[in-house]
Amino acid sequence: MNQNILLIAFPATADEALYWWHAVDGAVQAWGCDPDPLMASQAYGPDAAQVDVSVIALVPSHLTSIMAHEAISGANESQTLAAATMVAKAQSLEGEKVHIVATADGEGGVITASVGRDILSAGLVHLQALNIEPDAIIPSGWLLPVSGDGALSADFGFDQVVRADNIIASDDPALREFLFADRVVTPITGDAFDAMLVGASEKTDLNFRSGPFAKKTQRAMDAKQKRRLGWMAAALVIISLAIPLVQLAQYHWAAGAGDEAALASAAAVVGEQENPDSAERALDQRLIAENRGNIMFPVPASALYSALQQVPNVSITRMVYGENGIVSATLSAVRNEDINPALLAMQEAGFIITATPRTDATGSAQADITVRAP
Repeated sequence: MNQNILLIAFPATADEALYWWHAVDGAVQAWGCDPDPLMASQAYGPDAAQVDVSVIALVPSHLTSIMAHEAISGANESQTLAAATMVAKAQSLEGEKVHIVATADGEGGVITASVGRDILSAGLVHLQALNIEPDAIIPSGWLLPVSGDGALSADFGFDQVVRADNIIASDDPALREFLFADRVVTPITGDAFDAMLVGASEKTDLNFRSGPFAKKTQRAMDAKQKRRLGWMAAALVIISLAIPLVQLAQYHWAAGAGDEAALASAAAVVGEQENPDSAERALDQRLIAENRGNIMFPVPASALYSALQQVPNVSITRMVYGENGIVSATLSAVRNEDINPALLAMQEAGFIITATPRTDATGSAQADITVRAP
């Protein structure tokens, strides 16, 4: 239960002063009747952001119609509430123009309350103009407790109400004589009246703020949530920066380990070297010295392909590179005369070649050749 409650009379006209009561920690601290009850009550105090106030508007009994409905056998609570709402709407003279709410009475039955939609709309506009947004709007008579065989009455200033069981009506002499003639009516005053007001937050089950009149929630963050969000944003930025830095460090360590492994492998061939670049240069010199440099295959192979581009009827069916730096290949054509221009082109380019002509099982001319750089 909220310990800070501001009760306000729901405005029935546009220019009336409104009764109000401010209850804090189980006691009514202030009350009055003012055109601007929010300012007069000072319910929010100097720091509105730090105060949680439950605002409850009380609709005068003459504007509402409250009905009791018996329990429906075999129906669950949702079905019972829906059925009672339909009955209340059907019995209303202006069924399409009233807003109806329902709640269980604790004994299997249902209580419905209805009020004109135009009354609700106009009253909410009036309150919003005063910067008041009620959390709940309930019939004022709903605050009165049930009193056994008797009846209870209360004077809210803007409304006089009588209640007996689930019969709630304006305290009009004619209605009292008609509805409560056989009951003793006991007024609620003094401390009992204050206690009734303090318990208003527990009586919001019959709340007109539903459906099209439901309060629109505004999501707001307090200072603690803002700080937490700030720390989360900072942590996200730090993590976003840390991930690539960690990956960069891992790549650096992996590259360093790879260089050390490469230097260790090269040391067995060219001796100790200062860095991978010097080790690569030493390995190249070693290969060239042994006629096994990386230039030995590309040069004769490219010369062979260049020569074959000049004779489109000749193709390569086999090519092998030996450790001695010689490229061996088999050329195929329809006739031996078609292969000769390719061989002559490589000789003119300065390459040393050998050629052994032959004929395969299909009758095609072939030549087994070797090519070596000069």
